[in-house]
Amino acid sequence: MNLFSRKSVIPPPSLSPQPSIPNAATAGPEAFANNSAYGRGFYEPGAYSVALKRCENGHDLAQQLADMLEERAQLESVYTNQLRAWSRKWHGELTKSQEYGTNKKVWDQSVTTGEQMAEVHGALSSSLTDSLIPKLRQWRKDNYEKSLIHYRKTKEFEKDFIDAQKSWNKLLDKISEYKAAYYTACKTAKATDDAERVATDEQQRRKLADKAEVARREVGSVKAKYEQTVNEAKEQRPRYEAAMKDVFERTQTFERKRLDFFKETFEEFSKVLETATQDNGTLKKMNEDFKTSLSAHDSSEDLAWWDQNYGTQTNNRWPEFEDYRD
Repeated sequence: MNLFSRKSVIPPPSLSPQPSIPNAATAGPEAFANNSAYGRGFYEPGAYSVALKRCENGHDLAQQLADMLEERAQLESVYTNQLRAWSRKWHGELTKSQEYGTNKKVWDQSVTTGEQMAEVHGALSSSLTDSLIPKLRQWRKDNYEKSLIHYRKTKEFEKDFIDAQKSWNKLLDKISEYKAAYYTACKTAKATDDAERVATDEQQRRKLADKAEVARREVGSVKAKYEQTVNEAKEQRPRYEAAMKDVFERTQTFERKRLDFFKETFEEFSKVLETATQDNGTLKKMNEDFKTSLSAHDSSEDLAWWDQNYGTQTNNRWPEFEDYRD
């Protein structure tokens, strides 16, 4: 089974624009997320796949963040080694040079700054490599246990969503079946009425009249079944919504863990920067800007935005009786 491929019984609704929760995410490509679920009501068959995809994405995003920080650590390490090599080289060159006196001392001290800067960048690289990155990789491993192809948590949510939609989807199939039967019966009844109207032979007209009467009874019968199943759907809707929302809220809780952990990671990264840059005005400003951005991090706001665009707050097309129109 393709985890994120669902056949929708009801076509996607045409939605009018909604006011969105203030969040920078709504201004970017995240608002569309490059998936077919955007613009569909969450309660429509299979539309929950976007919630499953988000769970899967959590692992990849944790991997991506770890890779980014590891790349930064490697860059800092390479620069550290280059500064130390540069410093060793020029200390040696000055030892052999013809320079003398206080000028030589100052020149030598300028070379020493390379060693001192190397200590700053080396400490930053070590903090990332020894603490922050392993913690991130361990968290990802603990929270995304794999089962064959997919992650256990994703499979658990998928099973619960399927169970929640099972009886509802059967009901939608019945509605679709009775609607099609009703429309077919209406077409047959109309065609018979038209044939009776233009018939010239009396015997043929009587036969057509009998046939038209049977067709009209069939229209009444299937229309009643169609209306009955639509009413049944209206009665079942609150239970269905509650079951779907229960699973959805558990996916929200799982995602909140990821967002909160990422925030903790960013806070730790900020502390690493603070230690490395506290005596430098320019670098201190850089870290202050990062902390300002970090202070705006709000897991609840992100989850509310996601709920509005992909979850229980989306517009949904619910079953309604649609009379036949010629």
